[in-house]
Amino acid sequence: MSKLDEIRKANPDKTIYDVNSEAFADFGLVYKQYDLSKVTAYMDSHIEIPTDHNDYVPDDETLEKDATIQQIAADVYAGMPISAGPCVGQSTSFSAIEFHQGSEVNIAFTDVVMVLGKRRDIHDYEYDAETHAKLFFVPAGTVFEMYSDTLHYSPCKVDESGFKVIVMVLQGTNQPLPAGFKATNKMIVKQNKFQMAHASRTDKIAQGILPGVKGKLIDIKPIQN
Repeated sequence: MSKLDEIRKANPDKTIYDVNSEAFADFGLVYKQYDLSKVTAYMDSHIEIPTDHNDYVPDDETLEKDATIQQIAADVYAGMPISAGPCVGQSTSFSAIEFHQGSEVNIAFTDVVMVLGKRRDIHDYEYDAETHAKLFFVPAGTVFEMYSDTLHYSPCKVDESGFKVIVMVLQGTNQPLPAGFKATNKMIVKQNKFQMAHASRTDKIAQGILPGVKGKLIDIKPIQN
């Protein structure tokens, strides 16, 4: 049984698509031409998955200097400066949504499930994830771009051990807003980061993030190894 079949069996109430299928075409692109051997060796030897939370480092200098990362950046961002860093952890749910001006590229080093939506389905600062979001299985070793109008959040783990990816975005994205910054857009939480949370994320709501993600919380049951 394939890992896709296994995660589908663990979540029989959900439709989980293959990221390599046509269903992903509205959300992004998959790239197959890159040699990930050196960056994989770095991620294996230097980046550990925490056991009870998520960690995200927007800028990892070693990764940003890697030749493969630089080639992906050139191909996707056409000379614009980018940030690249590891995102690792134990997420199983789509408890918030975010988007950026400019695509985000992820490189998966474990199997993950991505829950994705489209910005066009946000109305009056509300997004019904239960109705509109789609789930995609992404196998380890996949480089994939999510378009700027694709709603996303942290990957969901497929295996109990957790998830490990690299996140690539335009430089400055996900960094703190400058002092004195003012805007009327209620979704802005960091530089080039627009976000809303599900009602279950009382921690984010207490920080002032809008509870705009509606519907039943989308939760992924990992494969029991």
